[in-house]
Amino acid sequence: MRAAVLRRGRFVVDEVAEPEPGPGQVLAESLATGICGSDLSAARHTADFLAASRDSGTESFLFDPDADLVMGHELCARVLGPGEWEGQVVVGLPWALDGAGTLRTIGYSNAFPGGFGERLVLQEAALVPVPASVEPRVAALTEPLAVGFGNVARADPAPGSGALVLGAGPIGLGATAALLERGVAPVVVSEPAQKRRSLAGRFGAHVVVDPGERDPFDAWREASSAGQELTVYECSGRPGMLNTVLHRAPRSTRVLLIGACMTEDVFRPVVGIYKDITVTMCMAYPPEEFAATLRRIAEGTVDAAALITAEVGFDDVDAAFAMLAEPEEHVKVLVRP
Repeated sequence: MRAAVLRRGRFVVDEVAEPEPGPGQVLAESLATGICGSDLSAARHTADFLAASRDSGTESFLFDPDADLVMGHELCARVLGPGEWEGQVVVGLPWALDGAGTLRTIGYSNAFPGGFGERLVLQEAALVPVPASVEPRVAALTEPLAVGFGNVARADPAPGSGALVLGAGPIGLGATAALLERGVAPVVVSEPAQKRRSLAGRFGAHVVVDPGERDPFDAWREASSAGQELTVYECSGRPGMLNTVLHRAPRSTRVLLIGACMTEDVFRPVVGIYKDITVTMCMAYPPEEFAATLRRIAEGTVDAAALITAEVGFDDVDAAFAMLAEPEEHVKVLVRP
């Protein structure tokens, strides 16, 4: 089959082996797949990406960097068969079990190609049907938005509390929408890119700031009530951000690290200790939030289509990765066969 293949740090279009479904799996054709920030990290910082997987004992993100890799886990696809799912347009949690029963992440496994190829294998247990009213290109936004919604659900912010969201990419925007849905106020969003700041306002943020012009913690203090509980959702993954949060956050703040910093980072733990700050590093979230996020998209309570800033074919995947280095211009770029 035809695919955009990561080979020696660049994406090239080539023919690769057709994937074959195993027990409990289906073969599907890719319809639309988002380029994720994790994809950028895996392509640009491959050694760090794999070292983090090995050091944490997380086999689901391990792959052979010297072999071809077909990425793409933010996907919408049509099932080709076999079984009852045949013909159904689906999204799904991007995992599959290999022959040894090890969970692998689709798009980060040499054995399980992702949506940057024409066809892929999906685990039946992870599938969610897409309503006919939702375009596949929009349904592909389910996964990144679900990360934001899911981690807000995981934090379960208390009534009357407020939030500061650092980074207004798709995950930060999902978190913003989730916080508004739960009645959290004020919700302050910090984002350097104008296009993303505009989307944060569109998604309901009460205050949106450019951190280059205004300290987001000053904005929080001005918008909040005295003594109001704060949760910080760090969605940028920028090096140094945790240290900044520890120094600037009020006492007893909760911090969720959702955006992944792929390089080594430095922070001063004692500052957070003295301030009784709680830090949670986030990977898993309640799986039911995945289907719930698709339902929000279908019902129109989340404007997922607003995040799509470009769509490319396989031939332009390499250029698209370069495009996403310009956050002023792009939020979510889709790959469509």
